[in-house]
Amino acid sequence: MTPHPDFAGLDVPQIVHLGGFELAILTADDLEEDYGAIMSSAPVLKGLFGPDWPTGWTISEDETDLHWHHREFTAKRSFAWVIRREDSGYVGCAYLFPDIATTGAGEAVYWMIDTPDRMAHLDAFGPLYVEWLKALLPEGYALTVRRNG
Repeated sequence: MTPHPDFAGLDVPQIVHLGGFELAILTADDLEEDYGAIMSSAPVLKGLFGPDWPTGWTISEDETDLHWHHREFTAKRSFAWVIRREDSGYVGCAYLFPDIATTGAGEAVYWMIDTPDRMAHLDAFGPLYVEWLKALLPEGYALTVRRNG
């Protein structure tokens, strides 16, 4: 599998520390946590990855998705991380998706689980994540950002 041209020469880390958050590559080893987080947070995730997602999402579909994310990451085509906090563990996921048909543009997406402090986590994490991505990505990279809230 060929890397996306924007990422072919980049060393994208599998583990990143951003403030009180840690990003770690998303793999099938995260299945139970990931599926539980998605399903328990379905109301605040609805529509993030399609109009009805995660309605009807199954653990089998999640496992397939996690294998795909891992393969994409190792092939340098797109990137997905679990977001954890030292004080509370798994709090969400972060992604970097390049535009498939072009170079020099992509989308950062991140989401946090449905907890009372979700908005505070989103507000604290977002600027750290975007700042880190802008330093990592090629100069002039057009980055759009989406989140669940």
